[in-house]
Amino acid sequence: MKNKFKISLILLVVLFSCQLVHAQKTENKLSKILLGKDKEVERLQLTVGTYPFLFFGGIGGSLGAEFNHWHTGLIGFTVQPPEFIKTTFFRNADDITIEQNYAVELFANYYLRPDRKGLYFGLVGGPEWFEIRDNITAAKTTIIKSYVVPNVGVRLFPFKKYFYTDASIGWSFNLSGTEKQTLGGTTYNASRGGLLYFFQLGARFPLAK
Repeated sequence: MKNKFKISLILLVVLFSCQLVHAQKTENKLSKILLGKDKEVERLQLTVGTYPFLFFGGIGGSLGAEFNHWHTGLIGFTVQPPEFIKTTFFRNADDITIEQNYAVELFANYYLRPDRKGLYFGLVGGPEWFEIRDNITAAKTTIIKSYVVPNVGVRLFPFKKYFYTDASIGWSFNLSGTEKQTLGGTTYNASRGGLLYFFQLGARFPLAK
């Protein structure tokens, strides 16, 4: 009986040890992937990027700098916005057309990894301008609103060193410009916010050795 108890105890210890080793390996693997545990801090770098949606009726992009875990910079664009922009960020807007959307934004992203790859948490915001036309009377106006967008994203380097893809999702909080507006025969207003998703193509280059 005592021998059976000893054997059972040994088996339990071995099983527990195996599970512990497996968990440690999994944790180490996750740490390497998510936190870049074995990676060194990347040097100071310059980034340039663009958004594919700008290829269809727009122009613009981003310029930034990277250091430690941070990536900060400026975004600017002008584009004929797709329909989902109007349905997401405007209310009572069936009788208006948004002819052009301009924006100047500041952004800051914090990467979990010191080589600034993979998962990050960010913040982007600034003023934007909308050129709007009333479909009934053809009257036109330009409105300005400001906003801030907390987001979470992932940046990957499919071509290793320089070129990257960046996808993120966030919620836009409009800070101004949400009051009711009347243009021609239409009364409308900007919403207080909505879901936004981003996809960017970019490259980065070292600024220091």
